Amino acid sequence: MTKLPDSVTVCRIPYRVVETDNEYSYEVAPDKQEIRITQNAATPRKRQYLMWEIAHTLLEAAGMPDKDLERYYKQVGSVLNRFVIDNGMEWVKGKKPLPTTLWINGIPYTLTYGKFDELIKESLGGRVTYDTLQIQLLEDMKKDIMLYVIVHECTHALLFEAAASNYPSREPFVEALAWQILYFLQDNELSKLKPEGD
Repeated sequence: MTKLPDSVTVCRIPYRVVETDNEYSYEVAPDKQEIRITQNAATPRKRQYLMWEIAHTLLEAAGMPDKDLERYYKQVGSVLNRFVIDNGMEWVKGKKPLPTTLWINGIPYTLTYGKFDELIKESLGGRVTYDTLQIQLLEDMKKDIMLYVIVHECTHALLFEAAASNYPSREPFVEALAWQILYFLQDNELSKLKPEGD
């Protein structure tokens, strides 16, 4: 990213990205639908600040309490930043085949599609295991559901890699956050958030 994008869509709401000389290095102004980033920072730092504010908004929308939000949004934002940078995301919009590997926090997670008795027995569409870096997915899900389930399992991994306390195991929270992350990935031209993007 040689410069900040003009706008990003977060939680299906478009935000203008504004460079400022405010006293704060970064902030979201929801009432004005703006994300403000200091013009004095280097471009990679601006991208990090932007991803922190995006993560803050996503976590808040998923229902994370303020106390935890202030504690974890930077970590989650940093891992989300790497997730966007390290992966091609055209599959989320149906423009490329489903991935077989996704990098989360610089670590390769392998995605395996098949008929897994354990998942079928537990009525699950997918499962992530952090030690083995495996994401298992039932192969016969409809495409839209498959996209969500992949992002859902990646959300568990994002929270785990961000050391976000016990949030990776809080299924209702992960479910809510995964929808918001899916929308974010689908609603934005993610190449603009990569270091080489415009």
